Amino acid sequence: MQGPTHMLESVLRKMVSVAMVFIGLGYILPSIATIIMLNYFSSQYPIESGENIYWFSGIIVFIIAFNLLIAVGVFIVFGGLRHLSGIVSQKTIFVGIMLSSFYLLCLGTGSALVLQEVNWPILLLVATAILVVASATVFMVPSFRLKFLACFLGIVGGILLTTVTLNSPILDLVLKWDVPFPGPFMSMAILEGLTIILISVTALIYSILGNGENPMVNVFLSMVGLIYGIGVFIGSLVLSLNFLNLIWKAPWELALHGQPSWVLNTVIFWAASLGMLYIGGITLILAACMGFLLATEQFSRL
Repeated sequence: MQGPTHMLESVLRKMVSVAMVFIGLGYILPSIATIIMLNYFSSQYPIESGENIYWFSGIIVFIIAFNLLIAVGVFIVFGGLRHLSGIVSQKTIFVGIMLSSFYLLCLGTGSALVLQEVNWPILLLVATAILVVASATVFMVPSFRLKFLACFLGIVGGILLTTVTLNSPILDLVLKWDVPFPGPFMSMAILEGLTIILISVTALIYSILGNGENPMVNVFLSMVGLIYGIGVFIGSLVLSLNFLNLIWKAPWELALHGQPSWVLNTVIFWAASLGMLYIGGITLILAACMGFLLATEQFSRL
């Protein structure tokens, strides 16, 4: 019975590593295109009024945010390569979570500057960033009771993030392309929030039951992978198709009508680079199915 189990664990580890590498690249490459487009749009508005100054400042904060997302992608790729060797570093995960939180904080601040007001979705986005930081920090403290608190904070953060992404078109505030952008982490809004909630619960179960040898831990890890894999695959696919639709209609519709050819090429690159997320999402879904199979095998030996 040990042979098939070890084979499943080996295949699962490789699939998760591949998924992490592609998802990391799916954060890096589209973020580069986003930064290029934000720089281009900021150059179209001269700083000659108080309103434009706020708008321009918001664009700068958005650019900082997507540089942070690039850093998150680098950490995910690095973590995926280390996971291939069987190494899982809590410090790497913690730094990645911190960068993700600062990314959310910059998105909230940039939105406030662009809109020149602080509405409730912006407040919730800032609150989500703070809760994610607090949850990760509290979880690192070697106290069993505090891990329950960290789980609660993570669940609340997931609920707030879902509420924000369903009610606040972050990037479309600037680009105004009338495109349904996915959540901040390139996944469907509802599934993105649900992923954060499941990660919090899984971390708590991991701290209670121990490592991945426990089938219940593998069940929850597989649920996280399945939910996020589906969300990131559908979210990135829909966004990519919308970008291609904008390119197709560029000769006669206003969104990209009259823009220089390099702008159109950048949007094409943006759409194509989202293909990294398709691959990562599909691989993560397959890995989740493999994880459920491994958990079934482990349950059968109890």
